[in-house]
Amino acid sequence: MIRTQVLIIGGGPAGSTAARFLSDSGIDTVLLERDMSYVKPCGGGIPSTAFHELNIPEEIVKKKIKKIHIISPKGEEIKVELKGGYLCITGRGTFDAKLRELAKKSGAILIEAEFLRFEEFRGKIISIARKKSSKDEIKIKSDYVIASDGITFRTGLSMKCNKPDCLSTISAHITSDNLDACEFWFGSSHASQFYSWVFPSDGYSSIGTGCVSSKDLSHLLNSFIKRRFGIPLKDFADQNFINKPRAFKIPSWNGTIFNINNILFAGDAAGTVMPVTYEGIYYAMKSGEFAAQAITEGKPSVYKKLWNSKFRNRFLLMSKIRNYLFGDDAHIEKFIALHKKPEVQEIAMRLWLKKETGSSAFISYLKFFKHFLKV
Repeated sequence: MIRTQVLIIGGGPAGSTAARFLSDSGIDTVLLERDMSYVKPCGGGIPSTAFHELNIPEEIVKKKIKKIHIISPKGEEIKVELKGGYLCITGRGTFDAKLRELAKKSGAILIEAEFLRFEEFRGKIISIARKKSSKDEIKIKSDYVIASDGITFRTGLSMKCNKPDCLSTISAHITSDNLDACEFWFGSSHASQFYSWVFPSDGYSSIGTGCVSSKDLSHLLNSFIKRRFGIPLKDFADQNFINKPRAFKIPSWNGTIFNINNILFAGDAAGTVMPVTYEGIYYAMKSGEFAAQAITEGKPSVYKKLWNSKFRNRFLLMSKIRNYLFGDDAHIEKFIALHKKPEVQEIAMRLWLKKETGSSAFISYLKFFKHFLKV
């Protein structure tokens, strides 16, 4: 049996960040990752603030984007120059591997193994896992567990917890056409409760769309490609696809999953994806940091307090905006029209790109939407 103070299940951004912070604090930590070579389907866009705030080397950034284009259902376009920061495009395989490397350098023990179940999760926690290279089960005894095993939520299901609600996405890499801006396309004809995107990277671009029901993904991707590139999916795929489209689910945030006794949930397992923008990487890493801090203090309940004090209000606001925005295309037109105003763009960038934590930007942004959100 392996004995450690903290077991982290899942080696993505949340788990790896938690492992690094815990190890830096001198706490014995084991990080369990099912497949070290796994690459999650993802656009890979991360605000530059995250690299500075969390001390992540920018050497792994494939492309720095300083422009975004937002296109409404009717074709109204807003071009925004990013000031005071930029959007970093990364390859998720490389990015996740770097975070695990940083955790290992800090002293965390990495094991490539799949979590199977909890044998005991009251008091001392006994977790059962199986190494990738073996059929033999291993037992890990720990004082705490950070469940950062993503949307599979195997840890939570092992405790009879309800799985978070999800949205579905589909994405692919295409040959690059020298784009220099991230594009966000809105419209119910090709996205449902979501947007479609084109994110340029180094030598390729990521395209995709999202929706509520996974059965609609192929149809919506086809509609988006017709709208953006002017040709049907089949013809476009023959000429431009580098890989086949991959479907993936992301959680829909509800702000209720934090910890059950000494088991703390982080990242996608905690639903830490911002409504409307559906940005997950930064918030996953912050959830890992907060969970680690709570364990360092010996008070798991501190995790919820840290998260809520910094992010709850803006997540609630974005939830209200999401409910209004995706009501119909007419609402989207009004939302995008509002962002034509330079003062709205400036405040939005302070919150989204710079991750400002003070109340002034948040309150100012709230005032712009108050008349139709009724908040």
